[in-house]
Amino acid sequence: MSAPGEALDILRRSARLALSPGLRPWVILPVLANALLFGTAYWWLGSALTGWVSALLSGWALEGWLAFLNPVISLLAGLLQLLVWLLLLALMASTFTYVVQLVAAPFMGFLASATDQREHARLGLTAPPDEGLAAMTWRTVKRELRKTWYWLWRALLLLILVGILSLIPGLNLIAPVIWFLWSGWMLGVQYIDYGADNRLVPFSETLARLRRKRALVTSFGSLVLGLTMLPLINLVIMPIAVIGGTLLWLEHGGGE
Repeated sequence: MSAPGEALDILRRSARLALSPGLRPWVILPVLANALLFGTAYWWLGSALTGWVSALLSGWALEGWLAFLNPVISLLAGLLQLLVWLLLLALMASTFTYVVQLVAAPFMGFLASATDQREHARLGLTAPPDEGLAAMTWRTVKRELRKTWYWLWRALLLLILVGILSLIPGLNLIAPVIWFLWSGWMLGVQYIDYGADNRLVPFSETLARLRRKRALVTSFGSLVLGLTMLPLINLVIMPIAVIGGTLLWLEHGGGE
């Protein structure tokens, strides 16, 4: 099976596992937290931005023989506000996820652990380490901060590179592709690492193993990234991706 096909199959199996009784509670909690945080932030920012646009355009009214254009201006103002809502949705779909991941890191760790407990015997692997609630919470938060630092400075450097390429005719066509593939790789690492961290594998070793499966990891992360950009689906894809990342780790990384 090709890497994209295998990544799609893992996500399909993960969606089915998310509905199982043993995993369902750990799926519902982050979905509710995600919906609450995303909805509140989206409504607040959208209202503020559209209010600012409305105030900026409120004094624009033509007089005299050009007055017939005023309805057109009002229509354009409404379309501009709609565009603000849509652009904000797209922006938050790609950036808000990182904030939610940091807040929901303990939930994601518990979900990865529950997935591992359910699936390790099927794969002939030893049981994952048993640790207390407080220890797991502290460990997952530290690991999330470690991953945030890993992608943050790389994202800034790549953003500069993509910005330069976008100014060069011809090369500007590949700039979005580079950014998308890199984002796919990073999201793949993000979600697969929950399973690795659950097995107490150091982050540096996790990266070394995942680089040997770069096509599969990037395909998995790119599929998740695409689904993250879809309204409503972006509220439920995170726990499904954690389950999928844990499966991918157990099947392709944890058994090495």
